[in-house]
Amino acid sequence: MVLDAHCHLHEYSEESIENDIASLGIYVLAVSDDYKSSLRTLDLSRRFPWVIPAVGLHPWNVGDSSLQEARNIIDVIEARDVMVLGEIGLDKKFRYETFDKQIEILKMFLSIARDRNLVVNIHAAGAWREALELLYRYDISLAIIHWYTGPIELLKEIADRGYRITINPAISIQEKHREIVRAAPLEVMLLESDAPYRYRGIDMHPKMVLELYRVIASIKSIDIDSVIDVISRTSEEFLRKVKRF
Repeated sequence: MVLDAHCHLHEYSEESIENDIASLGIYVLAVSDDYKSSLRTLDLSRRFPWVIPAVGLHPWNVGDSSLQEARNIIDVIEARDVMVLGEIGLDKKFRYETFDKQIEILKMFLSIARDRNLVVNIHAAGAWREALELLYRYDISLAIIHWYTGPIELLKEIADRGYRITINPAISIQEKHREIVRAAPLEVMLLESDAPYRYRGIDMHPKMVLELYRVIASIKSIDIDSVIDVISRTSEEFLRKVKRF
């Protein structure tokens, strides 16, 4: 059983989803960037049973009108059977100028996540500690921390809390991501594509998730079957949480 735990499926055409992704035979946690993409993600989940929808407002999209957009998304959460919020979070690395507003928006989403016991898919570039502190404050039971390249010393906290980090195809060229794989226990890892994001010449795609087992095994110098077994069990735990397994 394979899970892509972070993919912007709404950016793909219907034809591409049907021809290039559905045939992979994997589950996809489809994250959203704003109100419009949240609606499309929910529509895709009705068409494709392997799609787990997540709705939210990406921190890169936080601006002057974001409070109302966040309220609109929360209305959708309250009206629909949504189990996951994402992509939500904080970014001091690329969007420092809106950081205070990002915190305000994230608190809105974490409040409803706490009240409804929802999973959150968290973006935290350059704000790993701040994001974790908010997750703790709102007593979030399960968080998936997207593309973790934060401090190694936070990994024990993340594991002890029962949270997960995602590993993606950037591992082939991003040394910090490789350092995280060396240091992190397998039990804390999920796999993601972050497709269709382009990173330093790599066009991310859900099919690349299948290769990550081998790369992780190589970096950690362990047997690939052990990697597959542990990450598959962790993925199944998530799918049970969102009633998809």
